[in-house]
Amino acid sequence: MRPMRLMLDGFGSYRERTELDLSDVGFFVLTGPTGAGKSTVIDAMCFALYGTVPRWGKSNVIKNALAPSTTEARVCLVFEAAGGRYAAARALRRDARDQVHTKEARLDRLDPAVPPDAELARILEACVEPIAEGPDRVAAEVTELLGIGYEHFTQCVLLPQGRFAEFLHAKPGERQNLLIELLAYAVYEQVGQRARERARVAGAREAGAQERLASLGEVTQDEVDAAQRRVAALDELVPRVDAAVAEIAGWHAEAPGLAAAADEARAHLTRLAALRMPGDVPRLAAMLADADRLVERRVTERTGLDGAEAAAERHCAGLTARPVLVAWRGGYTAEAALRADLAERVRRRDEADGAERALTARVDSAERATADAAEALAAAERAHSAAALATGLRPGQPCPVCRQPVAAVPHHDVPADLGLATAALNRAKEAQSRLRAELTTAGQRTAVARTAVEDLERRLADAAAALVGAPPLAEVDALLTARDRVEAEVERARSAARAGRSAAEDAVRARDELRAAEQRAWSQLRSARDWAHDGFVALHAPAVDGLDLAAAWRALLDWAAGRHAGLSARAGELDATAGALRERIDAGARTLAAMLGEHGVVVLARDVQRAPVALAAHLAEARRDLAQLRTRQAEAAALAGEIARHREERQVADKLGGLLRSDGFERWLCTEAIDSLVFEASETLLQLSSGQYELDRGERNELVVIDHNDAGTRRPVHTLSGGETFQASLALALALSHQVVGLSGGRRSLDSMFLDEGFGTLDDATLDTVASTLERLACDSDRLIGIVTHVPALAERVPVQFAVTRDGASSRLRRVPV
Repeated sequence: MRPMRLMLDGFGSYRERTELDLSDVGFFVLTGPTGAGKSTVIDAMCFALYGTVPRWGKSNVIKNALAPSTTEARVCLVFEAAGGRYAAARALRRDARDQVHTKEARLDRLDPAVPPDAELARILEACVEPIAEGPDRVAAEVTELLGIGYEHFTQCVLLPQGRFAEFLHAKPGERQNLLIELLAYAVYEQVGQRARERARVAGAREAGAQERLASLGEVTQDEVDAAQRRVAALDELVPRVDAAVAEIAGWHAEAPGLAAAADEARAHLTRLAALRMPGDVPRLAAMLADADRLVERRVTERTGLDGAEAAAERHCAGLTARPVLVAWRGGYTAEAALRADLAERVRRRDEADGAERALTARVDSAERATADAAEALAAAERAHSAAALATGLRPGQPCPVCRQPVAAVPHHDVPADLGLATAALNRAKEAQSRLRAELTTAGQRTAVARTAVEDLERRLADAAAALVGAPPLAEVDALLTARDRVEAEVERARSAARAGRSAAEDAVRARDELRAAEQRAWSQLRSARDWAHDGFVALHAPAVDGLDLAAAWRALLDWAAGRHAGLSARAGELDATAGALRERIDAGARTLAAMLGEHGVVVLARDVQRAPVALAAHLAEARRDLAQLRTRQAEAAALAGEIARHREERQVADKLGGLLRSDGFERWLCTEAIDSLVFEASETLLQLSSGQYELDRGERNELVVIDHNDAGTRRPVHTLSGGETFQASLALALALSHQVVGLSGGRRSLDSMFLDEGFGTLDDATLDTVASTLERLACDSDRLIGIVTHVPALAERVPVQFAVTRDGASSRLRRVPV
């Protein structure tokens, strides 16, 4: 597993979105003050993959993933593994009861064609296949993909703070479990299972081959020889049968010609006997002469009727056209109607004018009445005001109007009733308003009547203008009557002309039908003579030329009577020859059927043409039987060899399956792997400890340390000091990371290693050795090495540095420029 991109948002101390780009990094260091968030970056990688972090203690405590006072967190790791690119993403949410739940967990396979330094969103969008969803499912698929689970991941890939020495101090059984997983021991179990399954299959195949061999039965050489003789005899018979069939076929070829010649002779006899002159031939000439005379008479009659029709049409064309006369009569009728309507419209207009003038006078009177009523109401209001003012006056007081002293209070009569005056004014206004409305309506009626009179006067003028130059109405009526009479005469002439033309056409049609009948009679005569593709012509029938149809028919009939006797004799001779040929064919067929029957090939005499096919079928069957016998011999020999091979394969597979099933192989494999790891780790530890310590394996596979400063004393590894433990753990981790590919047969690859702290316990010389070792490991392999340290001397030697800082809001991460 090699990380490429990491995104933290709300995770741990990273409250704000932070990204780490490792796509172009081989060896990097995370530096920063204590508590800044360096280890949180390593934790985020582990959490994205497995959903937990070693520092949390328990695997199900995910609450620590959320930054304080945040409600959501998200982590996404883009990494390469097993030749592909993947993205593991997890999202958390805090509910109202302060409980943290997994909102989303997914593992996707990505398109490796997207550049690794592209925008993270673009890389994630290039999803090729969703692998898993849900926290447990994602962790299981990651374990399957990387080949190691969470516990072993934190012992050989991620060496977290405080748990750096777990692999060193692990019990032999726990260390063996890790090695079994790392060494892909499952492949040996699969090989064993495959070997045992292969042994079972080989045994089943051996038994099957035995059954097939038994089912074949024994094939003797006598059976094979008999089959060969049968094939040879049928092969020798083939040319004889082909020659006989060809001879019979030639006879058959002659038979149709004889039969056809006899049939043709009899057909000629039948046709000659059936030759008869049609009954209407003798009287066709007289009928044609009568038809010619009738046509001549009908044509003459048609010519006279056509002349009468043309004269009537010329007479009608000289009269005034009917549309003109009809237009004149319509104009006079319309003019009379318009004059009558105009008189009525003038009367209505005058009535409307009078009504409007009368209403105008009434409106004027109503307006004067309204003015009088208004004046009366004003006078009454003044009288009431004066009386009311006088009521409050006292002699000697000033007048409220003129401000002069009042000598004596004047007397006022009781004024008129104001209510009556007001009612009178209202009635006058209502009457005035009603009369004005009636006057408006009357004015509209007058305007409509005037418009109607003006329209009729204009239409009457147009009608009079259209009649300018027209004769009087009586003369127009007389012209129309004369026109009707002439047109009736024209129609009668046309009808007579049509009848004459129809009669002439009927006469011509009847004559043409008689001529067609004559032509058919000639065609019938020629067809009778030329029967069956020059049948009578071949018999030298006489020609049928000339103009006399009846004479031509008589000549043909005389010839037919003379020809009938000779054809009868010819037909008898042909029948006798055909009978003799049929007897020859039957004899040849019987001989061929008997020859085939001697060899077991049954063919009826009437089906001898099928003899080659039947013989070929028997020959093919004989050859097939011979081939089957030879095949069975060969199969028996092959099955014997196959049984021997399956027996050998079963025995070898049984042996291999039994060996790989034993526990001793697993212990031996792990022991060899531990010895290889301890050998390489000891070399590294000698360098780190300046030649003081080596690692070795105890009798129970436990790890021990050899102290060369104490005369090579062997003691348990837990007796080492903190710094010494770090050196030994680092040496063992480096050896494991280096050898895992070879030890697992290429099925496991630890492409990354992350070391979290522990370097502060080392002296300067050891620290230099550690730095050189890590540098060499990063350069000599395509492995990503990441460390977390407070030691500046070590950080300065790492080519890529990421500085981690923390302010009041969030941890921050930046790449330090070189």
